[in-house]
Amino acid sequence: MSAPVPPPLPGAAPSPRSGAQGFVTVLAWITLALAAVGLAYGALQMAMAGLVSSPAYLQLFEPAGPMPPLMRWMLTHYFEIGLAEVIASLLLAWLGWGLLKRREWARLAFIAYLALGTLLTYGSLWYVPAMTEASLAMQPGLGGAGGALPPELAGLKTAAMIFSVIVALVFTALHGAIIWKLCTAPVRAQFGSAPTTRPR
Repeated sequence: MSAPVPPPLPGAAPSPRSGAQGFVTVLAWITLALAAVGLAYGALQMAMAGLVSSPAYLQLFEPAGPMPPLMRWMLTHYFEIGLAEVIASLLLAWLGWGLLKRREWARLAFIAYLALGTLLTYGSLWYVPAMTEASLAMQPGLGGAGGALPPELAGLKTAAMIFSVIVALVFTALHGAIIWKLCTAPVRAQFGSAPTTRPR
């Protein structure tokens, strides 16, 4: 007769399964919280677009001089941008609910969501210099001849670009760590997708 297995000691380390379960639960609730914030922001943006027309927005910036095309497009499509924010937040909430319920499709979709978000982060770096120069040029007294920035402010574009690259690298590391964690066997077991060993 084999001896009974003693209960685990109070100070014993948690099992990988319990750690993976806690990771998925925390990740799901953080995702739902971010979705709620994005949903509120998008709804507020749509409400503001409904109260103030696009021509009124443009008139507010007329004293600052010519508006860059990208900024003009953003102000004239304020409602559509808010609607896109709401749709993206609803999608994120759906993924958060799926993670909370341990749905395998949610795990795979969340990995794709993070990968796409990382690519979009690097894609947005293309607009950083133009947006920085346009924002500074619209400030009263900062624009030089022909709308160019004075030499003492030209370094701000480089600083903004460096900061944006650092932020992109941080998000890449964070998203990569989450994706790696979601692909580990203990986490996959939470969704019923861990590989099983066949008996010989």
